[in-house]
Amino acid sequence: MTITAGELLRRVLMAAGVDGVYGAQFGTLEATQVPARVAELFAAAHHRVHGVRAAVYRGDGIFALPPIEAGNRLCIAAESADELIAAVPLLCSPCEVELRVSLDPDGQVADLAPASAPAEERWVDPARDTVEALRRAPSVTVLAGPGVVRHDAVSGLHDLAFAAGVGVLNTWGAKGVFDWRSRHHLATVGLQERDFELGGLGEVDLIIATGLDPLEAPDARWELAPALRVAPGALAQLAENAGDMRRSPAMPPVRALLAQVTQRGWTKEEAPLSPSRVTMNYAECLGTDGLLAADAGTAGFWVARTFGTTRLGAVIVPSAPTPGFAAACVAVARLRRHARSALAVVDAPVDAQTFAVVDAAASLDVEVPVEIWDPDGEKLDAEAHRLRLRRLVLGRATGADPSGGPGKADQHTLATDPAQLPEIVDVAGPIIAWT
Repeated sequence: MTITAGELLRRVLMAAGVDGVYGAQFGTLEATQVPARVAELFAAAHHRVHGVRAAVYRGDGIFALPPIEAGNRLCIAAESADELIAAVPLLCSPCEVELRVSLDPDGQVADLAPASAPAEERWVDPARDTVEALRRAPSVTVLAGPGVVRHDAVSGLHDLAFAAGVGVLNTWGAKGVFDWRSRHHLATVGLQERDFELGGLGEVDLIIATGLDPLEAPDARWELAPALRVAPGALAQLAENAGDMRRSPAMPPVRALLAQVTQRGWTKEEAPLSPSRVTMNYAECLGTDGLLAADAGTAGFWVARTFGTTRLGAVIVPSAPTPGFAAACVAVARLRRHARSALAVVDAPVDAQTFAVVDAAASLDVEVPVEIWDPDGEKLDAEAHRLRLRRLVLGRATGADPSGGPGKADQHTLATDPAQLPEIVDVAGPIIAWT
């Protein structure tokens, strides 16, 4: 029996855990058809929003998987059905992968069924010296990065925090690993020069570092005390070995200092709104299952700094500047569920990639609402902003200008009060994120 090469490739991608394809069609292999210039943005956003990988196909026989971890690009050539089957384990690499398929997508090949790639090992034995160091250290803080989310180890992080009685600092790629009101949540860090210092990392006896992204937490900035690196998969096992440590998390200065600035902004009702009041409105209007995605920049800083997370996946801010990423996250979220409350937040002037993503989504009958932080934008008080947000996050905003050009009908500007920025810089130093 035979099948088409397009069908065999579908099976191969499925076996490798690839959840979809963005770009052009490859025979019977279905794809979400978007222009080549934004296909990689959609695929990267797909992984960030849905937690599973997507491929890019530009119609040239080359499939690409955007990287989810740093590493050298892996190139695979498949000139036969057997070579395509053999590519499954290689397609599971977390680095950037390029698959060159020489087969005719409609040509007939053997009816083969690839074996699924082995499941990721999620139960890792921690090094014995890690357990002993944790038991001996009078004071411990955990520093967690996005790898904890990527490797599905948030429950292990919770177990360790509870068993060892320690607090957790998270970088912005791991926002939401704890509810912001939890006594184990110390702060989101890495955004400003003094974050790690004020997070108390220079005052503890031991730092447990797990799942870090060097773009969010360069070693030289956070290694202010003896540190041990623990794989995300070892967190639950470490918690079991730690036992009940009878500790209680100690809040570092950063929590109270940032809260003072943030909460002063909450009280401002008049226009222009303080940035932290804007992010409070976002949290209120996006509800229990909404998504807020922000690009790197002023808006992204304030979202990462002051958005109070109560669940994982509520907010996405990239570790590196990636124009169009916020809009792509909203697009892929709404491709799966059109009615999902979602909002992209960007700075003015809006980049061409954001416009291209919004246009591509519109061609798929998906609306991507965008709020643009612009010093010369609309000056709204708190109530007017909330009313606009409620319409905006649910779909086409009442009052949007339909003559704004392609993809621009759901975009609105907002001016924020610049006075809050020097306040927060005085507390934690200059902004270092994305520099």
